[in-house]
Amino acid sequence: MTRPALVLFDIDGTLIQTGRAGVRGMNAAFARLHGREQALAGVPIAGRTDRAIVGDVLRAIGFEPTEQRIVELRDGYLEDLRREIRVPVSEPSGVLPGVATLLEALEAQPHVHVGLLTGNFEGGASIKLGHFDLWRRFGFGAFGDAHADRRELVPVACEGAARAGCPAVPPDRIWIIGDTPLDVDCAKAHGARAVGVATGPFSVDELDGADLVVQTLEDTASLVRLFG
Repeated sequence: MTRPALVLFDIDGTLIQTGRAGVRGMNAAFARLHGREQALAGVPIAGRTDRAIVGDVLRAIGFEPTEQRIVELRDGYLEDLRREIRVPVSEPSGVLPGVATLLEALEAQPHVHVGLLTGNFEGGASIKLGHFDLWRRFGFGAFGDAHADRRELVPVACEGAARAGCPAVPPDRIWIIGDTPLDVDCAKAHGARAVGVATGPFSVDELDGADLVVQTLEDTASLVRLFG
């Protein structure tokens, strides 16, 4: 009998590209709420949680990142993101190669439980994936609302999977798929396994700490076998 597997996907640079709608939306929220234009300039973003990013920016502009301020900024950001995700831009935007086919194939594997592990606020994840008709494919996940440190999201994802009916799985049956070294790091911190995909800002060589590194998620058959 095939053992259950838990497969957790990052969003930006792994499943989709949004034409930098998230950056534009968050910049717009900081400008409206705090009067700071281009507030994210110079702040590391790739692979980090929205909570950590917002906290860094608040500190940089002279505010203590209290829960109230983070929630206020989050809610303002979601308003702007809903608008920005629909704006035509020259930057790449769309579902990344192989994603739709892979998700369909994994849905057909009864032992594979598919969720999200993303730095996005949950509302942001819903807006971004909903825009590309992918949100409905994920019944649970861990999001950037919960913790600033991405490593802390792995137990959150496991708890969400359990609530969704996934049986407990050992770390070596947990796969985290992402496009940044921080995705790989959070998997390794919990003894889970990592697939690095070079569809984001990092090359295959820069993701070499993963158990498997691929250029895209287009080799559906090999990936399904990997989780078998």
